[in-house]
Amino acid sequence: MRATSDPLTEDEKADLDEAVKAVRRAEQALACAQKHLNHTAGRIGSADRYGQKASVGRRVGWSRQHVTTLANAYGAGELDQEEEIEAA
Repeated sequence: MRATSDPLTEDEKADLDEAVKAVRRAEQALACAQKHLNHTAGRIGSADRYGQKASVGRRVGWSRQHVTTLANAYGAGELDQEEEIEAA
């Protein structure tokens, strides 16, 4: 026979709710920071200097190909459009 579980106390519920809220805030902050990093890497990677994309990739731990994709998106204005859509 299975033992019955004790319900959570109000303090435990409040602690868990606060922890969940903190995680959600951290997730939103991480998403915002990732967009900023993508935009910055795309902007810097789009500079017409030899080795620029590879240098950006080494600095942030990404492949040159990934930075090239971001640079192309930045050049096409796609990274700015994402920010405008979210602001709306």
